[in-house]
Amino acid sequence: MNLTEIQNTILDARTKGIPGTVRPFPLAEIGARGWNLLAEDLPFPQMVLKRSNLDHNKKVFADYLTRHNLSLAPHGKTTMSPQLYAEQLEAGAWAITAATVPQVQVMRHYGVPRIVLANQLIGKTHLASIAALLNADPGFEFYCFVDSVAQLDNMARHLAETPLAQPIRMLLEVGVTGGRTGVRSTAEGLALADAMAAADPTRFRFAGVAAFEGVVPGAAESLQPVIDYAQSTVDIAAALPPALLQGLDEFILTGGGSSHFDIMAECFATLKLDVPVRILLRSGCYITTDNGGYRSNQEAARNDPHRAWKGELRPALEAWTYVQSRPEPGLALLAMGKRDVPYDAGLPKPLRRYRPGVGFRDVGAAEVFAVNDQHAFVRIEPSSDWQVGDLVASGISHPCTAFDKWRFMPIVSDDYTVIDGILTFF
Repeated sequence: MNLTEIQNTILDARTKGIPGTVRPFPLAEIGARGWNLLAEDLPFPQMVLKRSNLDHNKKVFADYLTRHNLSLAPHGKTTMSPQLYAEQLEAGAWAITAATVPQVQVMRHYGVPRIVLANQLIGKTHLASIAALLNADPGFEFYCFVDSVAQLDNMARHLAETPLAQPIRMLLEVGVTGGRTGVRSTAEGLALADAMAAADPTRFRFAGVAAFEGVVPGAAESLQPVIDYAQSTVDIAAALPPALLQGLDEFILTGGGSSHFDIMAECFATLKLDVPVRILLRSGCYITTDNGGYRSNQEAARNDPHRAWKGELRPALEAWTYVQSRPEPGLALLAMGKRDVPYDAGLPKPLRRYRPGVGFRDVGAAEVFAVNDQHAFVRIEPSSDWQVGDLVASGISHPCTAFDKWRFMPIVSDDYTVIDGILTFF
């Protein structure tokens, strides 16, 4: 990947997170500034990435993949950061996953060589964009989900007059009743497989089967719906006509979000075909995890003797800001809100408190119970010594809606010195 353009991007006072007192400078120079969060060298709020935890998570997940003979195409929508994509690919990721065609365009701009669009590809402009990317570089590999003959017909119609340097690789998507996209039965899957087999081989090539268990009804209450869904995906893959597999170097079987990837992988490993099977997970949140829902799911897996996941991921995202008001006993207002931190899957959790010039103080029993656009309401003990001007670090829940609020994020060392930074492209 070529990240020179990103490193040369100019940051200035218009960039959220950059001091208003500095002259414009390229991102590549940020580590030389010597800025430290605790010294109040940056404006607040700040969403920061802890370098040591990013590195830890990459290693832990790579070790898990190696032990279980799994591949990874992490979901790039989580971060939309080409710099982090480069790190993930360097750590062994087989591909990067996108959710939309514009995301694919960003990934290709910075040189991601293989992309899985974990979504349906439809529409004139989208097909034209993908065709242009394939024709610009015959070495680029592109995969997309297909879940109906109608979708396949839509793709074929928009590509009818467009030669491709190589075909679009199709993954037959399996869904579940009451869920999102994907065929609902083996019969539907086989009918779609027949249409795939009859498609123009210069434009389309069958590549495997795809699933996503994160939105299976009932998955939040029990693991059984996830297990049943994984098994139904394997059953449909096993029922595909042998003629559809002819000429394949490998069969891709992909699923596994950030909460139940080990369950999907264990069931997927039971599929036996006449061609090699690549089990491809698409977890995106592993690289940062969080202090909310994903962390809870990880802990549940670690403590379940029947599950294969035993790794420990460390939250790498922290939101830092000031205590800006103590208007009532038992109440503090933080200078951050919906424009800065996720609130869709749980509110931030205060983790630590720092008083400039004094040091770290006990955060106590503190709970964020509401957020406005730029304010967070914190319930604290009436006797707490929280003061206006204290710095509070909060953990977040749901990395996807943390990254999308920040064009720039500093990367910090364990003592909160800024050593690097990333850009995002939402």
